[in-house]
Amino acid sequence: MPEPLLYLKAMGAAAIVSAIIVLAMVLARRHASTTWLNFSCILGIGLGLVVGYGVVSLRLAWPPVNGLDRFLTITVPLALSIELIAGFPNVPRWVAWLLRMSLAVTIPRILLHGSVYLSDSPEGWTPGQAGMSLAVCGALLVGVWSLLSWLSQRSPGASISLALSLPILCAGLTVMMAGYIKGGVAAFPLLATLVATTVAARLMSKRSVALNNFRAPAIVGIGVVGLFGLLFVGRFFGRLSTDYALAMLLSPLLCSVTEITQLRHRKPWLVGTLRLVLVAIPLLVVLAAAKRDFDRKMAPLLGNTQASPQSNSLMDSRSSTNAIGRPL
Repeated sequence: MPEPLLYLKAMGAAAIVSAIIVLAMVLARRHASTTWLNFSCILGIGLGLVVGYGVVSLRLAWPPVNGLDRFLTITVPLALSIELIAGFPNVPRWVAWLLRMSLAVTIPRILLHGSVYLSDSPEGWTPGQAGMSLAVCGALLVGVWSLLSWLSQRSPGASISLALSLPILCAGLTVMMAGYIKGGVAAFPLLATLVATTVAARLMSKRSVALNNFRAPAIVGIGVVGLFGLLFVGRFFGRLSTDYALAMLLSPLLCSVTEITQLRHRKPWLVGTLRLVLVAIPLLVVLAAAKRDFDRKMAPLLGNTQASPQSNSLMDSRSSTNAIGRPL
């Protein structure tokens, strides 16, 4: 059963660790550069996630046995490592993007490794279906990552990173309501680290002329990979609707609306607020629809689990089945 207080503790611990690391590292360096700020954000996110998942006691297997394990033990560390490499000034821009895009197109294959989708069983995909599905998913991640990175460079600020936190929160709630509680819980420490790191980095950027233009591409990259991974796991290893997953994945792209001539040169706080509102609108619709589906399909099952210990065992076995992976 969900434990909201435990999730809040995990988020608080992750946020505190992430913020302290960013603040301490930037304050310890008299002439901090944007490269150092970006490196501080990577370290803050990484350690914040370790602490957050430790508090929530999210048990992960090694070697990984399901999509969520592979997401947290392979995909997220790879994203952190690539952003760390890409942040060094002497690394050519094309090399950085080659690494990012290579990761993007391989993430779907990594997460589905060993699942029934790629098996030779009658329930698995044909080679054509597998190739098409993996290509489409990889292309979606490449497109969202590229567009948001371009937007964050064209219009620097904290709003893009904060806008990414909204669909991550929505993803956690909808995946839980879709029946995959463990998959939804994974969203909360990630949400906390991204928000805390963004706020801390923004505060530090205001105190230094060299950091005045807030740019932390690592936050955007890790946020996009995290959002995609959560939705992918929820869709293929849970009962998350494809429509809901696509709506949440694409919602941050609504930030680009503020690039029209009438809005682009408005005050930064107004542009940032508008971006958050634009992203929040479709997410509220998704949450309302997911809650309606939950009340209709899942709430009666949860009512039975509270009344019967045998039902609790049944729900645990269903969750384990979802974690293994099966076509929906």
